[in-house]
Amino acid sequence: MTTTTTAWAIIYLRLSDFRDDDPGTFEARAEELRDLLISLGVDPARIRVATENDLSNGQLKGASATKLSRQVREASGLVTFRTSRPVFLRVLLDLQAGAADLLVVSDESRLARNWRDGLDLLDACQVGSASVLAPDDEGGARWLLTKGGTRAERVALQDRINDARKYAEDVAAKVTKGRKRWAGRSYQGGRRPFGYQVAQGTRVHERRLEVDLLEAANIENAARDLLARVSLKAVTRDLRDRGVPTVTGSAWTTSSVRDMLLKAAVAGLARRGGELVPAPWPAILDRATWDRLHELLKDPNRRTTKANEPRWLVSGFATCGICGGILKVGGAGRGRSAAYVGSECGHVRRTAAKVDELVTDLVLARLEEDDAADLLKPRPRAGIDRSALTRELATLRERSAGLSRQFAAGVLTEADLAAAAQVIRGQEGTILARLEATDEVDPLAEFRGQPARSVWARLSLPRRRAVVQLLISSVVIQRSGRTGRVFDDRLVQVTWRPQQQEVAA
Repeated sequence: MTTTTTAWAIIYLRLSDFRDDDPGTFEARAEELRDLLISLGVDPARIRVATENDLSNGQLKGASATKLSRQVREASGLVTFRTSRPVFLRVLLDLQAGAADLLVVSDESRLARNWRDGLDLLDACQVGSASVLAPDDEGGARWLLTKGGTRAERVALQDRINDARKYAEDVAAKVTKGRKRWAGRSYQGGRRPFGYQVAQGTRVHERRLEVDLLEAANIENAARDLLARVSLKAVTRDLRDRGVPTVTGSAWTTSSVRDMLLKAAVAGLARRGGELVPAPWPAILDRATWDRLHELLKDPNRRTTKANEPRWLVSGFATCGICGGILKVGGAGRGRSAAYVGSECGHVRRTAAKVDELVTDLVLARLEEDDAADLLKPRPRAGIDRSALTRELATLRERSAGLSRQFAAGVLTEADLAAAAQVIRGQEGTILARLEATDEVDPLAEFRGQPARSVWARLSLPRRRAVVQLLISSVVIQRSGRTGRVFDDRLVQVTWRPQQQEVAA
């Protein structure tokens, strides 16, 4: 059958899954169907493309033709289950109203895979005397319905839709079985979790994940910052400011950061039958850290804020020495540098860069003092006898020294010394691990045993602000009685928090 039409023709496109489909094929399919319509005499200016897939955020999102995703209450009060396909519904209304008299799809499975959608299509075409076609194997026209459809065409299309439904159900059942069979032993496919890459050369049902070192470092930093009092909004902004992309290449949001940290995969876990089981890929976060993140991010009482995160070290924390009001940074421009000024008053003005530099130097000096190794160190896990473990450690080290003396005296051979030393090192490691064991978060974990200045240089601004507020209880900026541009650091008064070290007896 050939046709020349003056009414509108609609190309309906729906890609259900972009894990394997190249989104570029969307345009290619539309072009093929457009050429088919033109060959039938359809005016190119009267061809419209209707795309079901979500194009929000510039990303194509799959649109199912089978999932019954919502309840619909009919005018009669009857509740039915319908697939959410708003574009398909608008196409049906156009066909029914005669606003279009021809619908073309790449194949009938794109139309419907459940009988409700199929009946709606048949009814709309019958009311509007519309036709439906799809290309055959040679690219020619294969008419599914002509001018509402003959009885034979309607029966045949119903059969094809029913076959498509059975095929989809069979595939879904096999996928479900496969997921159960390989749960906990294979990555289930789909979009890779941030922090991992899918191992090359692995088979479909034996996918493995490999750690992406750069992405994993961002996960570790985000987890550490959140557990050290940095807000989720600040962590998100830091990722955005540094240009770290998500798996899809889009910018981070607080929701996507939260989801990224709560994925079981980052803790080396997979779900099997609703339960968490060890996964066949390495963890980025240890289980204790991941559990703490869950507790923090899923706490219904967790405080959130819509305020913008400060971009200076003590903005919103420093106070005015005259009225006690909060100081924020502003006043840059017209030859003036950014300065700490009162958010409600104008009593003081101090160059922001100079204040931040001074506070940074004070904090780093504190972190470089002799007692900094134990500063704010969390309490040991309950039940740990530190005194007994410390005595046992001293005994092992004396034993190690004795072995060296015996080797020097010729009592032990080099092989005997190496074997005995290896045993002692293992025992020492076990004791040290027990001494370090704690159920609390270490607020200064990255500084333990590391040069404070090199660690500070790697920290994000939100994390630096958190460290400042861990160590300092107040930063008060006084008014200067002098004029001029000389920065007087005596006008910036820092009060340290009292640090109480609790050591188990």
